[in-house]
Amino acid sequence: MIRRPWPALILWAALWAGAHVLEHGWSWHFLRAGARALVSGHPLSLYALHPELQMGPLAFVAAAPFSLLLPEQPGEILALIAMTGIGLLALREIRTLTGASRHAPERNRRWFLASLVILPVWAEVAVHWGHLDDALALLAALIGLRLLRTGHPIAAAVLFALAVDCKPWAVPLAALLLLAPRRRWLPVALVWGVVVAAAWAPFILGDPQTLTALRFAIPIDPASTLRLFGTPGDSTPGWDRYVQLGGAFALAAVAVWKKRWAGAFLIVFAVRMLLDPATKNYYDVGLVIGAGIFDISLALTVVPWLSIAAVLLVYLPSYALMGLTTERSILRTVVLGLLVVAVFVLPLTRWYRLPSSADAAEPAEVRRAAR
Repeated sequence: MIRRPWPALILWAALWAGAHVLEHGWSWHFLRAGARALVSGHPLSLYALHPELQMGPLAFVAAAPFSLLLPEQPGEILALIAMTGIGLLALREIRTLTGASRHAPERNRRWFLASLVILPVWAEVAVHWGHLDDALALLAALIGLRLLRTGHPIAAAVLFALAVDCKPWAVPLAALLLLAPRRRWLPVALVWGVVVAAAWAPFILGDPQTLTALRFAIPIDPASTLRLFGTPGDSTPGWDRYVQLGGAFALAAVAVWKKRWAGAFLIVFAVRMLLDPATKNYYDVGLVIGAGIFDISLALTVVPWLSIAAVLLVYLPSYALMGLTTERSILRTVVLGLLVVAVFVLPLTRWYRLPSSADAAEPAEVRRAAR
């Protein structure tokens, strides 16, 4: 196994970022528009006036330096480079929270192989699409999970809330806060709620039309699970977002309760994709990261098979089966469903039951709650 993984991973990330140079930043204009709206004459009407902006306010704040302080093209390029760097930071968080290190060579090998699988898909969200909101939400959630695993539930609540402030799909990841000791659940929930409200409440109170705008509907993709099961209408049904967020939270909470915390990330993204009207392939990065965390933590084999399956059977068909919507929809739905089932049925190995290196400094109470 390579002794110095980071130079290899940086080169691998640069290679896949370069693969998207000719078609890059497809959604960056949304971030640019949101950042400019924040400094307009009606900043609190941002969502009411621009319901198509489905990112959180924190993402627009983060996009502001690239959009407002730099010329348009250089600002976009620097933002795409920064998002590629965020992917490497995400890998570092995964390494820490799963206990992989040079002193744990088997775990480190699993982490390195999973990282090689994750980075090509990360290039989609970072370079091809330019979704700073998703990149920041993923990083914040991973930092939050690492803080939970090292006995800092309040700080973790702040990070999970910041993820929601970047992108609302992160709401179900709050189920991971159940890893905190029970006596800390109330303060953890309060902190999470306050930080979420601090970002979103000004817009809701400043312009009541914001709530209507947040129900913005998008067309149902022919390759989506919703279309496969005959969901009527051409756009997002009114019940969908509630079931999507609530169902993901409930299943992730069950995973935590069943001592399968490492699969909660995977569950949240699988459920999101099963119930989303769109099938954009940048959604897949959260799924592959979740599969990677579970692969490394479960330690069934050195090869990250779930991560590879997510790439081969969910991500790649978005290109390979582009014109075969029914076939892609069936394959996508079956694989996503099986990934959720895998979290609950794959056997927990001895390593998974033992404290990881990340747990070493935790109080015994936190270790018991986390597992």
